[in-house]
Amino acid sequence: MLEEITWFIIKFINKLKSYGDGIDILEESWDNIIILDDCRYDFFKEIFTKRKMKGELEFRMSKGTDTPSFLLGNFENYSKLNNIVYVTANPFVDKLLKQKVYKIVSVWKYCWDERRQTVPPEAVYKYALIVAKKYYYSDKRIIIHFLQPHSPYPNGTGETKPRDGMHAIISEIKFNPKYKLDDDYYVHWPYIGPKPLMVDKLKLGYMLNLKLVIPYVEKLIDILPGKTVVTSDHGEAFGEKIHPFIPIRVYGHPQGIRIPVLVKVPWLVVEPDEKEPKSIKDLEKELARIRSINRQKFKVNEKQKLKAKIKELKLKKKI
Repeated sequence: MLEEITWFIIKFINKLKSYGDGIDILEESWDNIIILDDCRYDFFKEIFTKRKMKGELEFRMSKGTDTPSFLLGNFENYSKLNNIVYVTANPFVDKLLKQKVYKIVSVWKYCWDERRQTVPPEAVYKYALIVAKKYYYSDKRIIIHFLQPHSPYPNGTGETKPRDGMHAIISEIKFNPKYKLDDDYYVHWPYIGPKPLMVDKLKLGYMLNLKLVIPYVEKLIDILPGKTVVTSDHGEAFGEKIHPFIPIRVYGHPQGIRIPVLVKVPWLVVEPDEKEPKSIKDLEKELARIRSINRQKFKVNEKQKLKAKIKELKLKKKI
């Protein structure tokens, strides 16, 4: 009964105060668009101001309150977009946009980090450069979809353990989940209901994730040719009410609840004349630099494995 009443209230509020249907990103002017998954406008604005980032920051209303509704809202009316190359860390893109765009580069298939339980931003950055170099002289528009600031959230070192952060349950809305908040701030998500939850650690982790991805966004802004837009598919709720006079709170990003924090997203526009002119040689140099770093990391890892193996053999010999 509680669920039915809650949904009735949500539908009523959505009709009363829906904040519009959202913009069609494909109708906007851009050559490259960078999507930060789950990024609220107010958190992004704070980072933008502190770092004095390039471009003009505005906001837009998104078509979605989660990734599937964002993708369907923007792409479902198109049969085939032969000018779009989509670089993504989010598997929903593959599931929902297969055959819709010219090419999907599924970074999540190649670079899932088991230890951090996510696709690290440096992996998306690398593949974005590869795609930019490949289509430098073409008429393709590039979409680059990072997973951050979406959970799981890192600790202060920038690393995550398998259970650090929160586990997002995106298959359905849970009205009465088993609620748990321990030292690793693990919580079943999303949650809708009258019970207020502690969110200070969640907000801290969310901001840490945003700080992790922003340097890669700034690098792409500088090196990608043409007009670049930075935005998000949806926001994140940390206990905001669905209406000032109704004591039902929203956490996470459940589908279909169009409250401001879930649909108000950043729209940072960087025009070509706001950055130094880049060439194909700049892209090649940056790719060479990244590959050199990766080779060094591989050598270090192999040396560490070899040392561990030698140590293990020595111990066995003593025994």
